[in-house]
Amino acid sequence: MSKYIEPRLRRDFGGVVNAYFDFLKGDHKNMFKVFITYNFIFIILLFLTNYIADTGVSTLIALSSGTYLDQTLDNSLETSFAASAIALIVNFIVTLFNACLAGSYMRIYERDRANNPNAKEVFHYAKKKLAGMFLIMLIGGIAVIPVAIASVIAIIIPIIGALVIFPVIMISYFTWLGLSMFSYAYDENLDAVAALGVGWNLLFSKFWKAIGVSFVVSMLLYIMSALFQLVPTGLIWFISYNSSGDNVELEENVLLRIVKFIFYALNSVSGMLVYFLIMFMIGYLYFNLHESKYNVFLKNRIAKLGVRDEE
Repeated sequence: MSKYIEPRLRRDFGGVVNAYFDFLKGDHKNMFKVFITYNFIFIILLFLTNYIADTGVSTLIALSSGTYLDQTLDNSLETSFAASAIALIVNFIVTLFNACLAGSYMRIYERDRANNPNAKEVFHYAKKKLAGMFLIMLIGGIAVIPVAIASVIAIIIPIIGALVIFPVIMISYFTWLGLSMFSYAYDENLDAVAALGVGWNLLFSKFWKAIGVSFVVSMLLYIMSALFQLVPTGLIWFISYNSSGDNVELEENVLLRIVKFIFYALNSVSGMLVYFLIMFMIGYLYFNLHESKYNVFLKNRIAKLGVRDEE
């Protein structure tokens, strides 16, 4: 049985990253179970909408029936726009829901000091946080406006603006929003607006450490996700590059359609899964920053030692 990785210990930059990956190593099977169990419908919806938005309705029909419909239907702008709009809504819901799942998972994990929290209990706590999480996302969306203005100003500054200031602004924004979402999902006594303040205070309590951990771990996860999709992407490019036919013949290529089908399936799963895993990284970052600022876990340990000495 994998050991419990205490999230509340005060760790340096490398310690937070190592603790997070040790946690993944011990709990990855149960986390994946929770992810698939409560995201299965969203994965199917996202796959279908993304696939239709890019390739058209007729591609799905052709795959199942072996027929090829008229190009006007396949390239229908109305169909693509409708599918894209649905995909956007599904992505928004998935963002809210998986943030709630991650925070609830870590609440039970830290409360019981044991691996593999019960999936039903995780969902029980997560569903209670959806409305407040929507408010956090709404306020976070409004906050994009000043962030965008600051980013445009930063890009104008030669070299250092585009290469340093702009990335720092964007990473800071997403780290703040992530910390706010996690703190709300984790703390059952915290309201949505207060969670935004908690995220802000924790971000600037150890600013460079916060954005550094957020950036490094997120990049590692996205690189692994890209490698996961490398084979179908390479096959799509290879088939397209070596095809001697015109565009219509290329569109009718059954092998190409099957590979694209697989690619979109993997893309739908990996994108959601990476975000889900990033929220757990935000969780370990949250605990570390919170402990560094307030020393709650350390004080509790000292108090327990004092009680034992008195006995």
